[in-house]
Amino acid sequence: MIKAVLFDFDETLQDRTAAFERYMDAFMNKYLPDLPEKEKIKRKSDMVETGNGGYVNREEWYQSLIDLWRWKNSPSKTELAEHYDTQFGYFNVIFDNSVPLLKELRRRGIKTGVITNGPSILQHRKMEQSGLMPYCDILVVSGDLPFAKPQSEIFLYTARRLGLDAQECAYVGDHPINDIEGALSAGMKAIRMNWGWFRDQDLRPDVPVIEDIYDVLKFI
Repeated sequence: MIKAVLFDFDETLQDRTAAFERYMDAFMNKYLPDLPEKEKIKRKSDMVETGNGGYVNREEWYQSLIDLWRWKNSPSKTELAEHYDTQFGYFNVIFDNSVPLLKELRRRGIKTGVITNGPSILQHRKMEQSGLMPYCDILVVSGDLPFAKPQSEIFLYTARRLGLDAQECAYVGDHPINDIEGALSAGMKAIRMNWGWFRDQDLRPDVPVIEDIYDVLKFI
């Protein structure tokens, strides 16, 4: 019997692709406000294409963009990475059905929470600004811990904090390794949110696939 449903955040409870679009607009307005609109669109495309859905070393990524754009007198890669980590959380785009789903799970007596990888300041700010915290029993951020997804330790740690066995928990996420393989390795039930950068990649016949977060209820 499933007693807790736990979630990834980006591309699971929120449309990270849409949120990143909003962030890029703010980035351009702050750092490159005088660029012609056509060039802004081109550089935003560069950010998407090189950004690997957020799975990058932030400083190395920004340095690659500085080089690609031949950006003279640019801020340092460290400043740009800090801007991302401190500001991206203000541009959340939460899926319409995320709150209704969390409310329904809790109405059924099922615990809910988020396990997310990333720097503490970035992921905590996302959650603080998301409006989801009132509907979550737990938030676990890898930046606060010595382990991260897909290591089984972070899933087992979360289950223990909820007073549950891993087998009593389901985990929902979009990443085929960090989320799905990680949850399965810990003994949790896994549900694949088929969205964003990893859409249609490495789907498994033994793992339910959804495209609307509310459909989690079909598999609990």
